[in-house]
Amino acid sequence: MFRLKTRIFLGEGSLSRLRKIATGYDRVLILASKSVEREGFLEEAERYISEAGAEVESIVGVSAEPSYEYVEEILPRAREFEPELIVAVGGGSVIDVAKAVKVFYDSPGTVFEEIAFISRFQRPKPIPKLKTPLIAIPSTSGAGSEVSGASVLKMGGVKYNLVSPEIAPDFAILDPRLPLTMPPKIARNSGLDVLVHAIEAYVSRAASPFSDAMAVGAAKTVFEWLPESVKGNKEAREKMHYAATMAGIAFLNGRLGLCHAMSHKAAWIAPHGLLNAILNPHVMEFNMKEETARLRYRELAKGLGMKDEEELLARVRELNEKLGVPKLRELVDEETFMTKLDEMAKKAYRDGLLVFNPVEPTPEEIREVYLKAFYEG
Repeated sequence: MFRLKTRIFLGEGSLSRLRKIATGYDRVLILASKSVEREGFLEEAERYISEAGAEVESIVGVSAEPSYEYVEEILPRAREFEPELIVAVGGGSVIDVAKAVKVFYDSPGTVFEEIAFISRFQRPKPIPKLKTPLIAIPSTSGAGSEVSGASVLKMGGVKYNLVSPEIAPDFAILDPRLPLTMPPKIARNSGLDVLVHAIEAYVSRAASPFSDAMAVGAAKTVFEWLPESVKGNKEAREKMHYAATMAGIAFLNGRLGLCHAMSHKAAWIAPHGLLNAILNPHVMEFNMKEETARLRYRELAKGLGMKDEEELLARVRELNEKLGVPKLRELVDEETFMTKLDEMAKKAYRDGLLVFNPVEPTPEEIREVYLKAFYEG
């Protein structure tokens, strides 16, 4: 099966589409990052919605690593305003928070722990039918949240997923002016996240020829354009912005695997995209021990114009090095890491994404991958 619920608008100035989409609604709630407000895009979005005849309420300042606790904090404002349409303008975290706000606003009796994927060994309750439309306008180029049916939120320092077609945005607006303002490190981390999304979606047990095409297209763009995007090149930033959404469509359908499971459980160490970049080569190396998985990496390599899976792995490592990705041991001290290692490995083993990983790891094998990432870099 291949699904895409989201209607996508793209191109410079496409933010103005808000005017048409918001027509007919009386109250529109915007969730936005501080950077979007600082660069003037929030004011522009508010203007388009006002021109459509709607009242606007904006909540600004969603953090880069949002928690369910933050969602609870802002829910009373949403309920008091009673929006008929929700708009998220910002990075993947802002969009993920907007999805969660939509869930608990439309279905006030829902309990986070009951609907979140806490463990693959227990099935969460389904998210009920939701009614409030959601528009996602990404300002960073990595998460793919603007098309996905998932919301990733921290609870107690660990990331968990809400997953349902109900929370996939109804519209996505990809205006390449927004990612132009990304600092180089965010462009790097989010861009490397795109590559991990593409690779994991391609080798996933749920992959199809349709998700494969999106994954290959996104990965090609990363290898070709990410270094220039990090430098701030306008054309590269636009290409990476679209690649992020393509990778999002790939993993919406093909899903993700061990690398994401491990990075979610190590969320306390560093930003998500950076952790994915650090762990990715070690996860690839682990998966390649099994022949069927190795063949999938080989197919991906050939689709990218490379000789084989070994060249793909080498190119992934080279890109990390070229972009100055730090070693895991540079981000966390050994004592703290070792104290939390067993807990991270056990929680990663229970993560629902492992169902889609091409190889079934044991908790001990996950522990070994963490250790390799820490000591070998």
